[in-house]
Amino acid sequence: MDTITILVLVRIAVAISAGILAGISAIYTFNRIPAKWLCDYGQKPDRGMWGERIKKSPWTIVFILVFTASALKLADRGFLFFIPGIVSLWLLLLIGIADRKYMIIPDQFVIALAVAAFGFIPFHASFQTQLIGALAGGGGILLMGIAGKLIYKKESMGFGDVKLFAATGLLFGLKGVVITLILTVFSSAFVFGIGLLTGKLKAGDAQPLGPFIAASAALYILFQSEFSALADLYLSL
Repeated sequence: MDTITILVLVRIAVAISAGILAGISAIYTFNRIPAKWLCDYGQKPDRGMWGERIKKSPWTIVFILVFTASALKLADRGFLFFIPGIVSLWLLLLIGIADRKYMIIPDQFVIALAVAAFGFIPFHASFQTQLIGALAGGGGILLMGIAGKLIYKKESMGFGDVKLFAATGLLFGLKGVVITLILTVFSSAFVFGIGLLTGKLKAGDAQPLGPFIAASAALYILFQSEFSALADLYLSL
C-alpha cells in the first residue's frame, strides 16, 4: 500500500471519527447546558427547559450521519480548514436548535463561533477582511431590523440575529457574509411563504431567523468554492 493511499485512508478515518464524535456530543452538550442560556437575561428558565431537550433517538443517528458527511467534505480542504470548519458546523447546529426551540441565540455559542473564526485566518487575505465582514454582517442586519421596525411598528429582528451575523462575517469575510445573507433571505422567505400558503403560519407570526442563518452559514462552509464561483460568474455577466 503506497503512501498516498494510506494518507487517504487516514483522512477518511479521522473524518468519520470526528463526525461520530460531533454528532454524539452535540446532543449531549445541548441537553446539559445551563437552562439560563436558553432565556433572555433577567428571565427565569421554564420547567420545560430542564432535562432532555433533544431526544437521543433518532437524532443521534441523524446528527452522526450529517456530521460524518460534512467531515468527509471538509477533509478535502485539508487539516487546517477541517478543524475550524467542523467546530463551526457544530456550533451552528446548536445555535439553530436553540433558536428554533426557544427563540433564543445563546451568546456563549456566538462568542465561541467568533473565536472559531480565528482558525480561518490562513484562508483570508488578511484578518482585516474578516473584521470588515463582521461589521458588514452585523451592521447590515441591524439596519434591516431598524427598517423593519419603522415599517411594521414592531421588532422584526432580534439582537441575537445581529450578533450571529457579525460572528458569521468574522468567519467568512465580506464576500462570504453577503452570500450567507442572500441564502438566508431566500430560504427563510421560501419556508415562510409555504407556511402562509398551507395555513401553518399567519401574517405577523414571530418566527426565528437563527436556524436559517445557521443553515446558510453551514452550507457556505461546506460549499464555499461552489458558491464563490457562482457569485463570480454572476458578477461577470
